[in-house]
Amino acid sequence: MARKVRTKKEKKKIFIEVLVALIVLLIVGGIGTFVITKFFHEEPKETVKVNILQQDTNYGYTLTDQDSEYYKTEFNKLIEIIKKEPVNEEEYATQVARMFTIDLYTLSTKINKYDIGGYEFYYSDKREVLENKVVYEFYSTLLDNTYGDRNQELPEVSNVETVSTEKTTYKLGDNEVEGYLVKLKIEYKKDLGYDKEASIVVCKEKNNTNWSVVDFQPTLEPKYNEKK
Repeated sequence: MARKVRTKKEKKKIFIEVLVALIVLLIVGGIGTFVITKFFHEEPKETVKVNILQQDTNYGYTLTDQDSEYYKTEFNKLIEIIKKEPVNEEEYATQVARMFTIDLYTLSTKINKYDIGGYEFYYSDKREVLENKVVYEFYSTLLDNTYGDRNQELPEVSNVETVSTEKTTYKLGDNEVEGYLVKLKIEYKKDLGYDKEASIVVCKEKNNTNWSVVDFQPTLEPKYNEKK
């Protein structure tokens, strides 16, 4: 069978057709890439940054820009108390109880359920107990807010009233230690059904400087057992 010999005109026509096809493919591919990049590719989200506003190195207390305005006001009161010489121990213990309660119940400022309120005011040897209770019970329904896009109505403490502060003793391990029993009433910006009362026992840490929470009960009539 004789091989067909194409003329120059035919070769030119084929070249143009191939060139047009390539151009079309490039255009379609470019448009496709643009569409995918524009509408389907998600830009990396910016995470919520927590900045330290104030830090007391002697006692280890930290204030951040994520804390509520009420918490910030009470934090400044705490700093004023511990700056005095000598420190009024009853005032200090009472303010620690107040700070713990404000931070614990202000869920609106928490990044996620592992962002435990009141952690720095809790007795160092008992913090694991606090973590388990808060993470798996109290904060269990708290949605993540790593990217600042949480849409969830959460409580924010607006006021804490000190009902009373009295000296007490508390069974801490095998030892009976002295401390203060602080009773509080809690108010919120909006009532979402959270606790409105608290009884808190505050004792000295091993360093004999910091007062820390060792027991918390959401009532003004607390009950204790000998095992604590």
